[in-house]
Amino acid sequence: MQNNVWHRQPNRNTEPLAIRPFSDLGRLISKVKKRVLLKKEGCSANNRHSNYPKKKPLLPELTHEYQEIKLFLQATTDVKLLDSTKIKEASNPSPKRSAFMHEDEQALIFKELKALVDGKKSLPVHHTPEYVEWTWTGDNPELTSRLHKGAFAIQAYCELHGMDSVNALGVCEDFFAQALLENKRCIAFVHGRGLSSPREPVLKGAVIKWLTRGPYRRFVLAFSSAPIWDGGAGVTYVLLRRRPARRIRKKTGRKKAW
Repeated sequence: MQNNVWHRQPNRNTEPLAIRPFSDLGRLISKVKKRVLLKKEGCSANNRHSNYPKKKPLLPELTHEYQEIKLFLQATTDVKLLDSTKIKEASNPSPKRSAFMHEDEQALIFKELKALVDGKKSLPVHHTPEYVEWTWTGDNPELTSRLHKGAFAIQAYCELHGMDSVNALGVCEDFFAQALLENKRCIAFVHGRGLSSPREPVLKGAVIKWLTRGPYRRFVLAFSSAPIWDGGAGVTYVLLRRRPARRIRKKTGRKKAW
């Protein structure tokens, strides 16, 4: 006997559901996709423009000069313009002479200048073109200045007036050699100014040349013209060495041959 089993069908409710939790899921997914897409586009745009230089701001930065001008304008806000019609010009804008020089000093200068022009007072020797000076090293102006001012006592004079150049140079050599034997340090040559010479003083020039190029030149430490009270440019003071100066050997460009 076959048993007939009857399956009971569940009751189906054909009415619509009141709660639908996933009804907005499609709209939310599309919204999220759109946001992701926009974010990707923004990142790619930034990457494209990252290589371009940044634009400078439209307003320039405040520089030091601009700040100074601003401070100046702030400090002069209360300044008022002067009325040009009320400004009086000075009657004598230049200062008086007494402001620069005293009247007594100015009168003394004019007096000395007049004495020079009238020949009552002589011009300092070192301010004239006749003045001569020389030192062995060539860079000792203090020594020649002291020699010219008479800081060294003259121990002997060599009188050369009335001689020609040849005889005068012979006398110079004898006089110089005797001064060295007597261990004298300061001597003088009286040769005159040579005013009668048509061009340059002949005797004076010969003595100066002999002092710098003659046989005793290594014994000459310095020379200069005498002061005005002892002959001026017509007398040459000479300062002697105790020992002759060493000779300066010039280097030649020859190489040693081996």
